[in-house]
Amino acid sequence: MLNRVSGSGGMIGKLRESFDSGASLDFRNPSTFGHDVNSVAGLLKQFFRELPDPLLTHEKYTDFIEAARKWTSMLFQSCTNESNSLTLYTGLEDDTVRRDSLHALVNGLPDPNYATLRALVLHLNRVQEHSERNRMSTSNLAICFAPTLMGPHTGEMRDAGLQARVIDTILVNTWQIFDED
Repeated sequence: MLNRVSGSGGMIGKLRESFDSGASLDFRNPSTFGHDVNSVAGLLKQFFRELPDPLLTHEKYTDFIEAARKWTSMLFQSCTNESNSLTLYTGLEDDTVRRDSLHALVNGLPDPNYATLRALVLHLNRVQEHSERNRMSTSNLAICFAPTLMGPHTGEMRDAGLQARVIDTILVNTWQIFDED
């Protein structure tokens, strides 16, 4: 079970004030943010949450959700009556269709959204590379960032899982979705 740690409200407020006043913060220097990476993450999520249109846009929300539906369980079995043989399907075809659908949708985002999403996903990809230490796998990052990047779900609880599936698929396929620019 992952215990997520929220940032300090006070530190998030201080960081936001610095940004709002135009101050330049060097996030390569941990003393700049009081060695509180959770507050930096909280500020980042707050920024995306407060955008008037989510990063993945209201207009494309349904398309992203439909793309997330393009998957089956990773392994299912089918028996054929003719030869009594067992055929294993890995679901890889569906994963490829989902990835390619999301790739097309991401490429169709407005340029500022695409560039911002690309920068964020490249960063989150680096975060998940250290998941053994920070416990932030692609699925955990997807759960944390999906509602922030896609906006609130449309009222159906299953959308929350599909939102996470969108972000998880993008993170797992970072280098296929974000071509060398």
